[in-house]
Amino acid sequence: MKSFATDRIGRFVVIHLEKGDLLLESIQSETERLSIKSGVVISGIGSLRKIVLHIITNTKDVSVNEYITIEEPIEIGSIQGIILDGVAHLHIVCSDMTRAYTGHLENGCEVQYIAEISILEVEDMGLTRKNDQFGVTSNIDYR
Repeated sequence: MKSFATDRIGRFVVIHLEKGDLLLESIQSETERLSIKSGVVISGIGSLRKIVLHIITNTKDVSVNEYITIEEPIEIGSIQGIILDGVAHLHIVCSDMTRAYTGHLENGCEVQYIAEISILEVEDMGLTRKNDQFGVTSNIDYR
């Protein structure tokens, strides 16, 4: 186990997306524009017309992922995650009319009406993700 702490809190950012905007790509673009290197995505709500996510399918040392794409009305219940070294790692909980989905958010998600994402910037954490011995990007360490 590793633990990292700071008391250096920066800006609070709300990203408002509209019909047709790409969800993850827009979040990444805005964090780059604002030069957010470290942060916490503390809230994400809205509606989508297309969702792309992946989930793990085994518990072996090397992960095998299943990619899921759904193109129908989707309500976002929650988006959360962290931004390390400028890269957002986000998970989503959402549902259509019959089923709930959860997993790692991927590029290609399209907003139907609106989506609102809030980010709390954390200053000077100096953290980055690194691949572990199995090639999985799961280690966090100082840059």
